[in-house]
Amino acid sequence: MRDGEDLARQVDRTGKRPGWLKPLRWLRGRLSRAVGRVRDRVRASARSVRSLASRATDWLSDQVGSRARLIRTLFRAAIGEDRGFGFWWLVVTVAIALAIGLLVAVLLSPVIGLLAALIVGIWMLVRGGRSSASRQTAKARLAS
Repeated sequence: MRDGEDLARQVDRTGKRPGWLKPLRWLRGRLSRAVGRVRDRVRASARSVRSLASRATDWLSDQVGSRARLIRTLFRAAIGEDRGFGFWWLVVTVAIALAIGLLVAVLLSPVIGLLAALIVGIWMLVRGGRSSASRQTAKARLAS
């Protein structure tokens, strides 16, 4: 049977659908209304969350903006306009030292982690060997 023939059989001569589809139409209407109500509530919640997030970002930008202006003002006052070669030499030296320190920390972190794992592994092996020997000694004591 083709789809057209199947559909033609479902619709009777008056052009109406058969009666056994009424419960399905009723269910579809109920589900559609329920989904609509849920969608409306979700939209309302999303609007309130969006307005809350907007207010929070506005407040945060006000706080950070004033603090950033303060830090920028203090930095400009500290460096001033008449800093000499020695000051800038010190700034560059500190920046290079920080960069090298961060690089060493990043490179050594995995090494330290591997060493720690190796030490813990050896400790567990030694401890496991002791515990099995201890169990055998305890069994021998109980047997005698």
